[in-house]
Amino acid sequence: MMTTSALGAEPGATEPPAAPPVSYAPSGRMPRTINRWPRPFAPRNILGVLRARLRGATISLNQVKFDESTAERNALVMEHALLRHSHVARYAIVGPFTSLFKVRVGPYAGIAEKVTVGALPHWPELPTSHVFPVNAEFGFCAGEWPEVPGTEVGADAWIGAGAVVRAGVRIGHGAIVAAGAVVTRDVADYEIVAGVPARRLRSRFPDDLAERLVALAWWDWPPGFIKANIDLFQRPLTADTLDALEERARALPTSPGGAA
Repeated sequence: MMTTSALGAEPGATEPPAAPPVSYAPSGRMPRTINRWPRPFAPRNILGVLRARLRGATISLNQVKFDESTAERNALVMEHALLRHSHVARYAIVGPFTSLFKVRVGPYAGIAEKVTVGALPHWPELPTSHVFPVNAEFGFCAGEWPEVPGTEVGADAWIGAGAVVRAGVRIGHGAIVAAGAVVTRDVADYEIVAGVPARRLRSRFPDDLAERLVALAWWDWPPGFIKANIDLFQRPLTADTLDALEERARALPTSPGGAA
């Protein structure tokens, strides 16, 4: 029996039948792609923004999308920010054109412009880099998006412009993420990271001072008490400054809190 070699057909061999031409005509009309984001004029979006503003948050009315999210008193969410399933604590800042997905932003944290926190994963082992095999929005499959872990931004942390933080990462208290960094792992309290992927540069303070600052948790103090002691927040942090902060903290009531 004649066979076909890998380099071509032997003399007299029978060519295999040609494969039928591939047809790209759809077998049925596909559903229209869904836009799940609330539009600025959608009632749900407007109500979410108004509820946060009534609680004392400052939420821009310029193209902010606020989907199943909350913001505490004196939080600031700037124009064109996109928030889904997120919470912004008091005095925290969310910069313009920033996107948050399943993120808890701690008090006094700052997120600059054009930052993505809670970046969704992709599945490079699949035949396609597109999300249609796992995302029902495009009509190819049914069901909800696979569970995505939440992301935490600690109190007094800072994330620089254009940074990307992967879903499930924890940015520690007082940590700094440099502009343009891509964070794929947890960042320790008071650690400074930069680069792609982000790597440790150094700690903001010696370990003993950083541990004392976390224990002090000044971000839980009543805002009026912070204002009364603003002189200590206007100095570089040294052991003496921290001693003074700890000394003044002893005057706090047992249960911190109070009006903003």
